[in-house]
Amino acid sequence: MKRYLLILLLSTIFSLSAEIRSLWVLPWNITSPSQIDQVIEDAIAANQTELLVEVRYRSDALYRPNRKGDRFFNPEPRSYILKDPSFDPLEYTIYAAKNKNLKVQAWVIVFNATPTAREYVAINHIYNNHPEWITHDKDGRQMRSSEQFGYFIDPGIPEVQEYLLDVFSDIVYGYPELDGLHLDYIRYPSSAWGYHPISVNRYQESIREGELLSWNQWRTQQVTEFVEKCYQRIKSINPKMLLTAAVFSNINDARTAYAQDWYDWLNKGIIDRIYPMAYHLDYENFRNQLASMKNEHKDDKLVIGLRAWDAKGKSLMPLDSPSYNVSHINKRIALIREGGFAGIALFSYDGIIKNQALTSLTNLAFPALEQIPEPTVEELAEIPLSPDASVSIVAGSYVIQLSVPSEGRWNIEILNLFNDVLHDKQRVFNTGLNELYWSGETKEGTKIPPGTYILKVYREEAPISYYVPLHLGEL
Repeated sequence: MKRYLLILLLSTIFSLSAEIRSLWVLPWNITSPSQIDQVIEDAIAANQTELLVEVRYRSDALYRPNRKGDRFFNPEPRSYILKDPSFDPLEYTIYAAKNKNLKVQAWVIVFNATPTAREYVAINHIYNNHPEWITHDKDGRQMRSSEQFGYFIDPGIPEVQEYLLDVFSDIVYGYPELDGLHLDYIRYPSSAWGYHPISVNRYQESIREGELLSWNQWRTQQVTEFVEKCYQRIKSINPKMLLTAAVFSNINDARTAYAQDWYDWLNKGIIDRIYPMAYHLDYENFRNQLASMKNEHKDDKLVIGLRAWDAKGKSLMPLDSPSYNVSHINKRIALIREGGFAGIALFSYDGIIKNQALTSLTNLAFPALEQIPEPTVEELAEIPLSPDASVSIVAGSYVIQLSVPSEGRWNIEILNLFNDVLHDKQRVFNTGLNELYWSGETKEGTKIPPGTYILKVYREEAPISYYVPLHLGEL
């Protein structure tokens, strides 16, 4: 057991050094070299490790299509967001960030094809060249741009998938220095959409051929098959490049409303990393979603996306936004780290940078990674073994026998698997074996049910906390 506890201790030491820290960067923040320089400067100052840079906004390019030749068909025009006709934001970001050891992923919008504003819809490539791809509702009515976030093209149309596959392949092929391709809006707009005549006919044909699929299962299959095709194509071009995706964090909503079964993508091994967008303002909702993700045992593949904007455009400093601010984000980051997830992503740079909120959050939550060196073999030999513990029941109380490495005042906490503190106290212990008696009563005055818990043991003056699995029987 002591070896297991030592591994837990070492994983705590190493966790921050391997942590992914990402910023989603909107296209309006990368229109000039000076803007990008500022993004990178801010990311480095905030001890971030990765930029997710939006370079395909709505079927347009904030990069150079066919940069390495026309191996893949990519007719998409330069984005209206860019004013300098010669500037390549993606190229500049890659090289400027690499010099600072920042990773860069090309963030691309998938099935959401147009903006909502009429003047930009009017010049949109998909709207002008492939209006027949826009999705329909069950009454056969074509979608309007105002009904969601612009027009969506239908994932159930084979030509749609082939077109997008070529566009994304061109980006990966044209920018081999990229660290990854980051998919967003990789879904239907809602359960009301997807009834394009081509999709309906294909579904009916699959039923005639004997496939036992519900309509939503078929819709889900279209999205999953696109992810798989994208994964296979990207790996064939550049095996080292990651394929990642931003998804709805509530898996039930993702599956039923948006046909986005990202657990299935992970299980099939057709995605390298998932960024669940856990943006709900209610903390209990957020905690429950993390607990649900934790149960899937995919922690190392999940970078948790956090809400980092104010709906009214204010900064996230406490005086500007009392109900949700950097202190609330910091609390969520602590829970993510306790859960052992791969990292944290903030949406967005534009929202968190206002009024020095990112600086404030950095002071709270993002220590410099280089300040957490990995210990040498010799140093590891000097780390004391974690406390050992066993539990028995005597006269209706738990008796916890606990070995500690040094004499002094120790803090004792009993945590559930959600890291809630159920019971805490301070005791002076001698070096070696000690006994702790506990009635099993929680801080709320209720009896703790039998099960597996965590015993946290720490001293205020020491930087190390010990976490010991505790199996409690029924009193």
